[in-house]
Amino acid sequence: MVHLQSNSYGKQRVRLTKVLRGEAPDGSPLHQVQEYTVQIMLHGDFETIYTQGDNANCGPTDTMKNTVYAIARQTSFSSPEQFGLALTSRFIDHFPQVHAVDVDIAMSRWNRIEVQGQAHPFAFVKEHGRRTAAVTRRRAAGPSDLSVAGGVTGVEVFKSSGSAFGGFFRDEFTTLAETDERILATTVDAVWNYIHTPELAAGDLPFTEAWDTSYQTITEVFATHESPSLQATLFVMGEEMLKRTPTISDISFTMPNQHHMLFDLSPFELDNPDEIYYGTDSPFGIITGTVSRK
Repeated sequence: MVHLQSNSYGKQRVRLTKVLRGEAPDGSPLHQVQEYTVQIMLHGDFETIYTQGDNANCGPTDTMKNTVYAIARQTSFSSPEQFGLALTSRFIDHFPQVHAVDVDIAMSRWNRIEVQGQAHPFAFVKEHGRRTAAVTRRRAAGPSDLSVAGGVTGVEVFKSSGSAFGGFFRDEFTTLAETDERILATTVDAVWNYIHTPELAAGDLPFTEAWDTSYQTITEVFATHESPSLQATLFVMGEEMLKRTPTISDISFTMPNQHHMLFDLSPFELDNPDEIYYGTDSPFGIITGTVSRK
């Protein structure tokens, strides 16, 4: 005998661009751009879809795609977290066979292009790094049945001083030399969970303020921390984020150690006073950690 142990289904890579066509005080156009990539996963009474070919409970994934665009039109939101809350409410309220829904959103960040020192009203340039949000909602009502996370992915940072690595464990296979000065480079992916409050459930938390503070903290700590290791810098990032953002409970990081090695110029009778490096993409160290409130 066999059985279906678990199942879920959904829609990936639903790309949404929403243009908010406002006006400046003088009546001239002043637009905003929201660009999201959305993933939806549904959990519920779907077993007979798989085991009996009975599609009575199967809401098409095309309907999920259409829902993203319709809710985007019907709803005002200023953050991916708020949009995720609206989407999860829709699926729980209108799909009785759904027990839980996960919505993951990646947001591209567009800033106004400056022209002669002035921000252009409707032309934009994309920043590197993407803002993320994840919302899970379950049918039963209660604080544990809603979770909201914010985050950032793909933030590339580099500093040419202020990093060392020494005093590490050695065995017979260790060849790495200790150093009190090295390049430190990584790409930061971070996810933080919001503390459940009535304001969170209502979508009234200042999500964008929390994100801006978190992003600033990550980059500021990276720049200023005298780093004995990437692990130590990770912890200080999380510690400082918790100090500055009281609405979050914990932060998880993934940070590869992207090495840069001095290139040997001696065959060309040239010196290299810590100036010419080459980046390596494999193999590389991968550093992860979660910092939380006690």
